Amino acid sequence: MNGGSGVSGRTSGVFVSMLGLLLPRGCAGCDRPDETLCPSCRDLFDQVIALPFPAAVTGYAYAGAVYGGNVRRAILAWKDHGDEECDREFAQCIVALARRALPIEGVALDGALLVVPAPSSASSLAERGRRHLMPLARAVAAYYRSSGLDARVDPALRIAARVVDGKAVETAGADQRASRMGGRLTVRNRSLSRVAGRTVVIVDDIVTTGATMRACAVALETAGARVLAGLALAATPHYDSDSPAS
Repeated sequence: MNGGSGVSGRTSGVFVSMLGLLLPRGCAGCDRPDETLCPSCRDLFDQVIALPFPAAVTGYAYAGAVYGGNVRRAILAWKDHGDEECDREFAQCIVALARRALPIEGVALDGALLVVPAPSSASSLAERGRRHLMPLARAVAAYYRSSGLDARVDPALRIAARVVDGKAVETAGADQRASRMGGRLTVRNRSLSRVAGRTVVIVDDIVTTGATMRACAVALETAGARVLAGLALAATPHYDSDSPAS
Protein backbone atom coordinates (compact mmCIF):
# COMPACT_ATOMS: atom_id res chain seq x y z
CA MET A 1 0.00 0.00 0.00
CA ASN A 2 1.22 3.52 -0.70
CA GLY A 3 0.44 6.78 1.02
CA GLY A 4 -0.33 8.49 -2.30
CA SER A 5 1.46 11.69 -1.27
CA GLY A 6 4.16 11.47 -3.93
CA VAL A 7 6.83 11.95 -1.26
CA SER A 8 9.39 9.19 -0.90
CA GLY A 9 9.59 7.20 2.31
CA ARG A 10 13.16 8.44 2.85
CA THR A 11 12.15 12.10 2.45
CA SER A 12 9.04 11.57 4.54
CA GLY A 13 11.10 9.96 7.31
CA VAL A 14 13.51 12.91 7.41
CA PHE A 15 10.57 15.30 7.52
CA VAL A 16 8.96 13.40 10.40
CA SER A 17 12.25 13.44 12.32
CA MET A 18 12.66 17.20 11.85
CA LEU A 19 9.06 17.82 12.82
CA GLY A 20 9.57 15.77 15.95
CA LEU A 21 12.23 18.21 17.09
CA LEU A 22 9.72 21.05 16.94
CA LEU A 23 6.45 19.46 17.97
CA PRO A 24 5.58 16.56 20.29
CA ARG A 25 4.50 13.54 18.35
CA GLY A 26 1.20 11.74 18.69
CA CYS A 27 0.29 8.07 18.78
CA ALA A 28 0.54 6.53 15.30
CA GLY A 29 -2.94 5.06 15.74
CA CYS A 30 -5.02 7.69 17.55
CA ASP A 31 -2.75 10.76 17.78
CA ARG A 32 -2.71 10.75 21.58
CA PRO A 33 0.03 13.26 22.53
CA ASP A 34 3.54 12.15 23.45
CA GLU A 35 3.04 8.50 22.50
CA THR A 36 4.55 6.44 19.71
CA LEU A 37 1.86 3.79 20.11
CA CYS A 38 -0.36 4.43 23.11
CA PRO A 39 -1.36 1.59 25.46
CA SER A 40 -4.90 1.44 24.05
CA CYS A 41 -3.67 1.11 20.48
CA ARG A 42 -0.92 -1.28 21.52
CA ASP A 43 -3.56 -3.54 23.08
CA LEU A 44 -5.25 -3.83 19.68
CA PHE A 45 -2.22 -5.84 18.51
CA ASP A 46 -2.51 -8.34 21.36
CA GLN A 47 -4.71 -10.88 19.60
CA VAL A 48 -3.82 -14.24 18.10
CA ILE A 49 -5.78 -14.64 14.87
CA ALA A 50 -5.14 -18.05 13.30
CA LEU A 51 -5.45 -18.03 9.51
CA PRO A 52 -5.51 -21.48 7.88
CA PHE A 53 -2.34 -21.74 5.80
CA PRO A 54 -2.04 -25.29 4.40
CA ALA A 55 1.43 -24.70 2.99
CA ALA A 56 2.87 -24.36 6.50
CA VAL A 57 3.86 -27.24 8.79
CA THR A 58 1.65 -25.81 11.55
CA GLY A 59 -1.17 -25.29 9.06
CA TYR A 60 -1.49 -21.64 10.05
CA ALA A 61 -0.34 -18.09 9.61
CA TYR A 62 -0.94 -15.88 12.64
CA ALA A 63 -1.88 -12.21 12.91
CA GLY A 64 -1.90 -10.02 15.99
CA ALA A 65 -4.68 -7.59 15.07
CA VAL A 66 -7.63 -6.94 12.80
CA TYR A 67 -6.68 -4.48 10.07
CA GLY A 68 -8.91 -1.44 10.38
CA GLY A 69 -9.39 1.75 12.39
CA ASN A 70 -6.45 2.66 14.59
CA VAL A 71 -4.57 -0.51 13.61
CA ARG A 72 -4.71 0.52 9.97
CA ARG A 73 -3.67 4.10 10.73
CA ALA A 74 -0.72 2.98 12.83
CA ILE A 75 0.56 0.48 10.26
CA LEU A 76 0.24 2.94 7.38
CA ALA A 77 2.01 5.67 9.37
CA TRP A 78 4.90 3.26 9.94
CA LYS A 79 4.90 1.54 6.58
CA ASP A 80 4.18 4.30 4.10
CA HIS A 81 4.73 7.60 5.92
CA GLY A 82 8.17 7.16 7.43
CA ASP A 83 7.25 6.73 11.11
CA GLU A 84 10.34 4.68 11.94
CA GLU A 85 9.82 5.27 15.66
CA CYS A 86 7.20 2.53 15.36
CA ASP A 87 9.89 -0.03 14.47
CA ARG A 88 10.43 -0.84 18.13
CA GLU A 89 6.71 -0.94 18.94
CA PHE A 90 5.85 -3.27 16.09
CA ALA A 91 8.91 -5.43 16.75
CA GLN A 92 7.57 -5.96 20.27
CA CYS A 93 4.12 -6.76 18.85
CA ILE A 94 5.41 -9.40 16.44
CA VAL A 95 7.60 -11.00 19.13
CA ALA A 96 4.62 -11.16 21.50
CA LEU A 97 2.66 -12.88 18.75
CA ALA A 98 5.48 -15.37 18.13
CA ARG A 99 5.71 -16.12 21.83
CA ARG A 100 2.00 -16.88 22.12
CA ALA A 101 1.20 -18.42 18.74
CA LEU A 102 4.36 -20.19 17.66
CA PRO A 103 6.10 -21.96 20.55
CA ILE A 104 9.12 -23.60 19.08
CA GLU A 105 9.44 -26.46 21.56
CA GLY A 106 9.10 -29.84 19.93
CA VAL A 107 9.74 -28.59 16.39
CA ALA A 108 12.63 -30.51 14.88
CA LEU A 109 15.13 -28.25 13.15
CA ASP A 110 17.85 -29.19 10.71
CA GLY A 111 20.32 -26.34 11.14
CA ALA A 112 19.25 -22.75 11.58
CA LEU A 113 15.72 -21.43 11.79
CA LEU A 114 15.42 -18.78 9.11
CA VAL A 115 13.16 -15.76 9.55
CA VAL A 116 12.30 -14.48 6.08
CA PRO A 117 10.53 -11.15 5.58
CA ALA A 118 8.03 -10.91 2.73
CA PRO A 119 9.60 -8.89 -0.10
CA SER A 120 8.59 -5.48 -1.41
CA SER A 121 8.58 -4.43 -5.02
CA ALA A 122 11.42 -2.28 -6.33
CA SER A 123 9.12 0.75 -6.53
CA SER A 124 7.98 0.31 -2.92
CA LEU A 125 11.58 0.02 -1.74
CA ALA A 126 12.50 3.17 -3.63
CA GLU A 127 9.55 5.08 -2.21
CA ARG A 128 10.10 4.00 1.40
CA GLY A 129 13.87 4.08 1.26
CA ARG A 130 14.15 1.01 3.48
CA ARG A 131 13.10 -2.61 3.98
CA HIS A 132 10.46 -1.89 6.59
CA LEU A 133 9.97 -5.54 7.65
CA MET A 134 13.62 -6.11 8.55
CA PRO A 135 13.32 -4.73 12.14
CA LEU A 136 10.42 -7.13 12.74
CA ALA A 137 12.27 -10.10 11.27
CA ARG A 138 15.37 -9.30 13.33
CA ALA A 139 13.29 -9.09 16.50
CA VAL A 140 11.68 -12.49 15.84
CA ALA A 141 15.09 -14.06 15.17
CA ALA A 142 16.49 -12.49 18.36
CA TYR A 143 13.58 -13.89 20.35
CA TYR A 144 14.21 -17.43 19.13
CA ARG A 145 17.94 -17.08 19.72
CA SER A 146 17.14 -16.10 23.31
CA SER A 147 15.41 -19.49 23.57
CA GLY A 148 18.59 -21.25 22.51
CA LEU A 149 17.86 -21.74 18.81
CA ASP A 150 20.17 -20.87 15.96
CA ALA A 151 17.82 -18.33 14.40
CA ARG A 152 18.85 -15.99 11.60
CA VAL A 153 17.26 -13.44 9.30
CA ASP A 154 17.56 -14.00 5.57
CA PRO A 155 15.92 -11.56 3.12
CA ALA A 156 15.83 -14.46 0.69
CA LEU A 157 12.86 -13.42 -1.44
CA ARG A 158 12.57 -10.97 -4.28
CA ILE A 159 9.81 -9.80 -6.62
CA ALA A 160 10.88 -9.70 -10.24
CA ALA A 161 9.46 -6.83 -12.25
CA ARG A 162 6.79 -7.73 -14.80
CA VAL A 163 8.03 -6.85 -18.28
CA VAL A 164 5.71 -5.64 -21.04
CA ASP A 165 7.13 -4.61 -24.43
CA GLY A 166 10.61 -4.57 -22.95
CA LYS A 167 9.68 -2.31 -20.04
CA ALA A 168 9.31 -3.18 -16.36
CA VAL A 169 5.85 -2.32 -15.04
CA GLU A 170 4.20 -2.46 -11.64
CA THR A 171 0.77 -3.98 -11.04
CA ALA A 172 -1.89 -1.97 -9.25
CA GLY A 173 -4.63 -3.33 -7.05
CA ALA A 174 -4.85 -6.40 -4.85
CA ASP A 175 -6.50 -8.58 -7.51
CA GLN A 176 -3.83 -7.85 -10.11
CA ARG A 177 -1.02 -8.36 -7.63
CA ALA A 178 -2.53 -11.64 -6.46
CA SER A 179 -2.87 -12.99 -9.99
CA ARG A 180 0.75 -12.21 -10.91
CA MET A 181 2.61 -12.56 -7.62
CA GLY A 182 3.26 -16.29 -7.72
CA GLY A 183 5.29 -16.35 -10.92
CA ARG A 184 7.38 -13.30 -10.04
CA LEU A 185 8.32 -14.04 -6.43
CA THR A 186 11.50 -16.09 -6.23
CA VAL A 187 14.39 -16.94 -3.91
CA ARG A 188 17.51 -14.88 -4.57
CA ASN A 189 20.39 -16.85 -6.06
CA ARG A 190 22.68 -15.99 -3.16
CA SER A 191 20.14 -17.37 -0.67
CA LEU A 192 19.44 -20.70 -2.38
CA SER A 193 22.09 -22.64 -0.46
CA ARG A 194 21.05 -21.07 2.86
CA VAL A 195 17.36 -21.84 2.34
CA ALA A 196 17.61 -25.43 1.12
CA GLY A 197 16.71 -27.89 3.86
CA ARG A 198 15.96 -25.17 6.42
CA THR A 199 12.85 -24.43 8.47
CA VAL A 200 11.45 -20.97 7.76
CA VAL A 201 9.09 -18.51 9.43
CA ILE A 202 7.65 -15.87 7.07
CA VAL A 203 7.08 -12.36 8.47
CA ASP A 204 4.71 -9.86 6.83
CA ASP A 205 2.84 -6.72 7.83
CA ILE A 206 -0.72 -7.29 6.60
CA VAL A 207 -2.53 -10.39 5.34
CA THR A 208 -5.18 -9.27 2.85
CA THR A 209 -5.94 -11.83 0.14
CA GLY A 210 -3.27 -14.24 1.36
CA ALA A 211 -1.56 -14.13 -2.05
CA THR A 212 1.76 -12.90 -0.70
CA MET A 213 2.00 -15.56 2.01
CA ARG A 214 1.12 -18.28 -0.49
CA ALA A 215 3.63 -17.03 -3.04
CA CYS A 216 6.36 -16.79 -0.39
CA ALA A 217 5.67 -20.37 0.69
CA VAL A 218 5.71 -21.69 -2.88
CA ALA A 219 9.03 -19.97 -3.66
CA LEU A 220 10.65 -21.18 -0.44
CA GLU A 221 9.40 -24.75 -0.79
CA THR A 222 10.57 -24.84 -4.40
CA ALA A 223 14.03 -23.93 -3.09
CA GLY A 224 13.87 -26.81 -0.61
CA ALA A 225 12.76 -25.01 2.55
CA ARG A 226 10.18 -26.17 5.08
CA VAL A 227 7.75 -23.36 5.97
CA LEU A 228 6.80 -23.57 9.63
CA ALA A 229 4.25 -20.73 9.78
CA GLY A 230 3.61 -17.11 8.91
CA LEU A 231 3.49 -14.14 11.29
CA ALA A 232 1.85 -10.79 10.50
CA LEU A 233 0.98 -7.65 12.39
CA ALA A 234 -2.62 -7.67 11.17
CA ALA A 235 -5.15 -9.38 8.92
CA THR A 236 -8.12 -7.87 7.13
CA PRO A 237 -11.50 -8.63 8.74
CA HIS A 238 -12.31 -11.17 5.99
CA TYR A 239 -9.78 -13.53 7.52
CA ASP A 240 -10.70 -15.11 10.84
CA SER A 241 -10.20 -18.50 12.44
CA ASP A 242 -12.76 -20.07 10.10
CA SER A 243 -11.51 -18.54 6.85
CA PRO A 244 -8.68 -20.01 4.75
CA ALA A 245 -5.75 -17.75 3.93
CA SER A 246 -6.33 -18.08 0.23
